[in-house]
Parts: sequence; structure tokens; C-alpha cells
Amino acid sequence: MVCISEMDYEILLKNATLKECEKTVIANSEEAYLVPGGYKVKGLSLLGKAIPVGFSGNDIIFQYTKPCLGFFVLRLRNEIEELKILKAQYSKDKNVKKLKSKAAGPP
Repeated sequence: MVCISEMDYEILLKNATLKECEKTVIANSEEAYLVPGGYKVKGLSLLGKAIPVGFSGNDIIFQYTKPCLGFFVLRLRNEIEELKILKAQYSKDKNVKKLKSKAAGPP
């Protein structure tokens, strides 16, 4: 089982609301998506109905729910391979909504 405490991550925001998490992911990303709950990042299941996930350079920025502790926004650095996998997966799924595009900014 994958555990966030075994990963090298940075906390960008903690004890936040869902809206604050989404804004933080968008603000810190070149590209951002809203993915359905159950999607995984590095084997971590994303909890909730719709979770913001963003990419900035080679970093992955996402909302993470830690039961009993609330909502966080985390950054995983230098995740080139995982980033390629996620981008390919998101481009094929009709349930994934693009929030921010690299060239155009927010829709």
C-alpha cells in the first residue's frame, strides 16, 4: 500500500476548504484538471467527487484528503514519468475537466 509519508512532498496549503484547494492548485500550475474521485497520483487514491490536479514543469500539484485532518494541497517534485502517465490518462477521459491550459489560462 502506498503512503504519502513515504514520498518527498511539499505542503502548499493545509487545513483548507475545497474551494481554497482548487484555487491553490490552479494558481500554482501551468495546466490544471478536475478529475473524478478514485483517480490515483503515484498510487495514492484521490478522495472526493472532483479533485483538482495540476502540472507545473515536472511537478504534480494536487488536493489530498487526509481523513480526520482535512484538505491539503501537495507538490510532488520531478515526477516526469508519472506526469506523462497522468496527462495521457486525462486526455482520454471524458469525465476529466480541464481547468487551466498552458497557453490559454483559465477557461
